[in-house]
Amino acid sequence: MKRFRTFAMVGAMSVAGLGLIGVGAHAVFTQNTVSSQQVTAGTMNVVLSSTAPGVGGNNTPTLTFENFGPTGSSFTTGDQLVTITNDSNISVNEIVSTPGDTYDSSGGPTSANSRLAAEVYLCEVSSGEVIYNGLLADAGAQAINGTLTAAPGPGNTDNYIVNVYAGTETTACGSVVTVGAPAVLGLSTAPSLNNDAQGGVINPTMTVSYTG
Repeated sequence: MKRFRTFAMVGAMSVAGLGLIGVGAHAVFTQNTVSSQQVTAGTMNVVLSSTAPGVGGNNTPTLTFENFGPTGSSFTTGDQLVTITNDSNISVNEIVSTPGDTYDSSGGPTSANSRLAAEVYLCEVSSGEVIYNGLLADAGAQAINGTLTAAPGPGNTDNYIVNVYAGTETTACGSVVTVGAPAVLGLSTAPSLNNDAQGGVINPTMTVSYTG
C-alpha cells in the first residue's frame, strides 16, 4: 500500500510538470515598426505695390495712395495700377474683391460727406476685364478666380486697376458696365457731382481676400 501511494504522488508531480512545459511552449517573439513624417504649415504673405507718386506701404498688405483733391464736379483719380505679389511659401487663391468707403456720416444722409459717397463712381479692372463699373455705393463683393504660386517662381503676381471718378472722364472701363467684359479705355457716361457733394470727404478702399 505504501508503494502504491508513493507512485501515485510521483505521477501527479509529473503531470504538473508537463503542464508547465506546455504553457512555455506558447510564447512568441514581438516587434513594432514605426513610420513618421513631419508636417509644417506654410505662412501666407501677400503684399501690394504701386508706382503711383506719393504711395505709401509699398510691399506691405496695406497700400495707401496720396490724398486727392479738392476736385471739381467732374474728376478722375486716374487708373491706379496695383500689383499683388505672393511672397508666401505656399500658393494662394484669390477669391473675392470688395470695394468699400469710409467717411464721417455723423451729419446724416444729406451731409456733404454722405452725398459725395453716394455720387462717385468706381471703375475696377483685372486681367483686362471689367470687374465693376458703376456707383461706388452700389459696389458689392465680386468673385474673382486666380492662383498665385509660391515665391519665388513664375505666376506669383497679379494686378488690378482702380479709378474713382464722376462725370465724363477717361477711365480704363470707358462706358463698359458688363462684369467680365473686356475693358475698353474711353469716356465714362457717369453724371457729374451735384451741389450737395461740395466740401465732402470720403476714403474709398479695395480689399482682396485670399485663401491658401
